[in-house]
Amino acid sequence: MPNGEFDILCPHGRESLIPPDVANVLTKTETIDFTSIQERKEFLNHARGECGRRHAEGVSGIEICHWFSDQLDFLLRGMMRVHLSAGGIAEDDQYSVICVGGNGRRRPAPFSDVDLLLVAETAAASRLEPAMSAFVRDCWDTGFQLGHSIRTPDDVVRFANEDIQFATSLVDMRHLLGNQEIFDALQELVDRRVFKNVDRFVTECVASRRDEWMARGDSVNQLEPDVKRSPGGLRDLHLIAWVTNAQYHDSSPVSLLEQDSIRTGELIVINQVDEFLTSLRLDLHLRAGLKQDVLTRDLQVEIVRSRGAEGEMPRAEVEAFMQEYFRQTSELAEIARRVTETVSRPGLFQRLKRAVVGTGLPTGYSIEDGILTITEDALMDIRQGDPEKVMDVFQLAAERQVMLAPDLRHRIGRLAESLPPEPSQAACKSFRAILRSEDGLPLTLRALFETRVLDWLIPQMAEIRCLMQFNQYHSYTVDEHTLKTIDEVVSFADDNTPVGTAYNSVRHKATLHISLILHDIGKGRDGDHSIVGEGIAEEVAVRLQTPENKKRMMMFLVRQHLIMPDLAFRRDITDQALLVDFARLVGAPELLRMLYVLCVADIKAVGPDVWTDWKGDLLADLYNRTMLILSGRPINHLEQERLSLVREHVRGAIAPMAPTPIVESAPDSDGDDQQSVFPEWIDRQLDGLPPFYLMMESPDRIARDLDVIQQLRDEEVKIEGSYDPETDTVTYRIFAGSDHESGSFHKVAGVLSGMRMDIHTAQTCTTVDSTLIGSFLVSDNDFIGTVAEHRINEVCQALVDVLTGKKTVDHIFRRSGLFRFRKPEPVLDPKPPQVTIDNDCSETATVIDVFAMDNPGLLYTLGLTLFNLDLVVKLTRIATNVDQVVDVFYVVEQDGQKVRSDEKLHHMYVELMREVTELEQQLRGS
Repeated sequence: MPNGEFDILCPHGRESLIPPDVANVLTKTETIDFTSIQERKEFLNHARGECGRRHAEGVSGIEICHWFSDQLDFLLRGMMRVHLSAGGIAEDDQYSVICVGGNGRRRPAPFSDVDLLLVAETAAASRLEPAMSAFVRDCWDTGFQLGHSIRTPDDVVRFANEDIQFATSLVDMRHLLGNQEIFDALQELVDRRVFKNVDRFVTECVASRRDEWMARGDSVNQLEPDVKRSPGGLRDLHLIAWVTNAQYHDSSPVSLLEQDSIRTGELIVINQVDEFLTSLRLDLHLRAGLKQDVLTRDLQVEIVRSRGAEGEMPRAEVEAFMQEYFRQTSELAEIARRVTETVSRPGLFQRLKRAVVGTGLPTGYSIEDGILTITEDALMDIRQGDPEKVMDVFQLAAERQVMLAPDLRHRIGRLAESLPPEPSQAACKSFRAILRSEDGLPLTLRALFETRVLDWLIPQMAEIRCLMQFNQYHSYTVDEHTLKTIDEVVSFADDNTPVGTAYNSVRHKATLHISLILHDIGKGRDGDHSIVGEGIAEEVAVRLQTPENKKRMMMFLVRQHLIMPDLAFRRDITDQALLVDFARLVGAPELLRMLYVLCVADIKAVGPDVWTDWKGDLLADLYNRTMLILSGRPINHLEQERLSLVREHVRGAIAPMAPTPIVESAPDSDGDDQQSVFPEWIDRQLDGLPPFYLMMESPDRIARDLDVIQQLRDEEVKIEGSYDPETDTVTYRIFAGSDHESGSFHKVAGVLSGMRMDIHTAQTCTTVDSTLIGSFLVSDNDFIGTVAEHRINEVCQALVDVLTGKKTVDHIFRRSGLFRFRKPEPVLDPKPPQVTIDNDCSETATVIDVFAMDNPGLLYTLGLTLFNLDLVVKLTRIATNVDQVVDVFYVVEQDGQKVRSDEKLHHMYVELMREVTELEQQLRGS
C-alpha cells in the first residue's frame, strides 16, 4: 500500500501513536514535587483543563487522548519512583508496572479509571508491596480512580484464561516502569498461552460483548446511549481490535483490509467512528466533570447549544446530532458483527449425512449454527440484482428461523440500491409469507432493515431511520421501537394470558405484523402521526399489492393504534355508552383482537419498565367488555380449561335427570347398551354447541337445557317463561325442534315485539341436531311491576303457535297494533346505523354486527331480512346499551357453510343497511 494511501486510511498510524508532547510536559512539570498532594492535583487538573482547551479548538479527540495519556504516564512514573526510592528498590528490579485496558491503548478520557498491573515473581512482589500500597494511596489522594493488581506471570496467564475481560485488557498492554525484560517475557507468555487458541478467545470475546449488547437493550438506537458500551459504541471498536489481534497478531484495523476482511470504505468508517466517539466521550467527561459515558438528553441539548443552537429545546439540532450519532454507530455495529461472527465448518459426520439424506435446501445453500450461508455460484443470481431471488433468501431464513451470514447480509446490502423501482408480484408474495411467519420474523425483519431491502419494499421506512422521540416515555428511536414491537408480538404466541390468547386467535397475522411496522411511520412529519400514518399505510398497501379488505385493516390499525390505551388509562371503561361507541368504531371481533394485540406490543416495546400489570389488566378489561358487545361472548384466555370443567359438571348433572336414555341403537338393544349410549349423546351435544353458549351459561343451566332437548321431538316446541322481580324483566327460553328451527329467530323476535315488549338481550344457538335454544330477556310494556302468570303463559302460547305454524307473525302484529309505534324518545346525539360483516373471526360462520338506535321492531326487521336472504342464523347475541343496540348474528348459507361470495356479502350489507335506515326514518316520520 502506498504511504500516501495509508496516511489517509489510518491518519494516526498503524499503532495509532503520536509523539509525546514533551515540550508541553516539561513546561508544566520541571519543578513538580511528586510528594506533594497539592502539586499532583494541580498537575492533573491542569492536564484535564488542557484537554478541554484543545477540544474547544477542534483538535482531534484521539490526539487529545494520546496527549493526556502521556501526561498520566509522566505523573504515574514520578509518583511510583518516589516510593520505590523510599523502599530502596531499583527502577530496573525484577518487576514491571504495566498499563492495561484504555490506559494501555493510550485512550484515557479525562476522568477514566487508570488500570495498572504490577507483574513480578513472588519474592520480588513481597518487596514491592509496601511501595505499591503507598503508591495506590497517593493515586486516590491525587484524584485518580485506580484499578490495580499485583500478579506473578503464571497468575496473569491463569486469570486471563478464566476471565475474558481481563484477557482483553492485555491485548494492548504497555510497559510503564520497571524491567523491560520482565514485560517482554510476559507479553510472549500471554501470546503463547492465552491468545494462541484463537477460536476460543474470539468466541469468548464475542459472547462477552453480546452480553453487553443485551444488557443495554441490544440496540444502537437508544435515545440515551452509552457511548462506550452500547451497541455501536467504543467497545465495538475494541472488539474489532481484539479479534484482529488474535487472528493476525496486530490489533490495527489495517490488518483486516490487508486480509480482505473489510473494504477500504469500511476502514475509513472505522477510523471516522473512532474519532467521532472518542471526541464525544471527551466532551461528556469534560462537561460532567466526572466519568460520564451516557449521552443523556440534557447533555445532548448542552452539546448542540455549544455548537450554536438556540432556543429552550433545539429539537431540530438535537435530532440532527443524534441521527449522525446513530448513523455512525449503526455502521460500526454492522461491521463489528460481520467481522467477528464466524460460521463453523460442518464436521465429517454432518457432511456425510447431508450427502446421504440431503438438507432440503436449494443447491449452494447451507445452515450451520443457525446461520444461512450461500456459495459463490449460488450468489450469482443475487449479484445480478434479481429481486425475487433476494426475497427468496429472506423467506428461507424466516421459514428456517435462522440469521443471514454476515457476508451474505453485506452483499445483499450492496445490491439494495440497484433493485427495481417497484416490487414485483412475486416479491410482494414472498414478503407476505415472511410477515406470516412468527418465530422467524424478528431476525428476518432486522436483516431486511439492515440491508435496506425493507426500505425498497416500504420506501417511507427510510424517513424514520434513527428518528428521535422527544419525550421521557420512549427509550428508543422510532425505527428501533418499531422493530422491537415485532420482537414483542411474536413472543405472545407462548403467553398464557389474554393477549396471548388474542394473538393466537388472529387469523390475519401478516396484516397485523405489517400494521405494527407501519404504526409509527407517520412520525417526523407535520400533523398527527396516526392520521399521517393512515395515508402512508394506504400507499404501502397499494405498493405491496395488498387486497382491499386487508388494506382497510392496515389503515384502521395505524390510525387507531393509540385509542385503546387512551380509553383504558384515561376513561371509565365501565361506561356502557363509551363501550358501545368504541365497539361501533372497531366494528368486528377480528379487528378488535388485532388492535388489542398491537397496542400491547406497542407499549411493551417502548422501553424497560413501561409495561405494568395494572396496564395489562385495564387493557384486557376493555378488550373483554368490547368483545362481549361485538361477538356476544366474553373472552376467557383459559377457555379450554373452563370448557373441560363445564363438560365434566354437565355429565354429572344431567344423567340423574334423564328419565329415559336417548337410544340410538336398534330397538331391541338392552338397557346396558342404552346407558352406554347416553354419555356419548351428551358428548356429541356438547361438542356441537358453540363455546359462546357453554361459556355464558352455568353448568346447571346447560344440564337443564340438554335434559329438555333429549326429550324434545323434532316437531315439538317448548317455551319457558320466568319473571325476575329484582330487574322487573321476564326471560323467555325457547326450545324448537329441528322441524321449526329454520326461521325461528325472526319469528320469536316478531312475536315478542308484536306483544309490545322491549327486547334487552337475546341469545340463540342451534344444537348438532338442529334444535334451537333461545333466551330472550324482555320488559313487558303492558305491565308495571309484577308480570302476571297468565300474561307469561299467553306469550308462551303465542310463541308456540307462531313457531308451529298455527298463527303468523302478521296476525300478532294486527292484534297488537305494532305498527302504530309509539314515537321513540328524542336522542341528543343520534348515531347513524352501521353494519359490519366479518368473514374472518369465525371459522364456520359469517359474523354480522349491526349498530343502530333502539327502536321497536328492529330485531324482527333484521331477523326477517336475514331470513329473506336465505341465511340461517346459527348464533345471536343481542344487547341494548343506553339508546343503542348492538346485534350480532352468526349466519351460514343453507348448505351450512359461511358466505363465500363477495357479491352476496355486499348484497347482505346493502339490504341490512336499507332495512335499518328505512325503519328509523319511518319511526321518526322522515
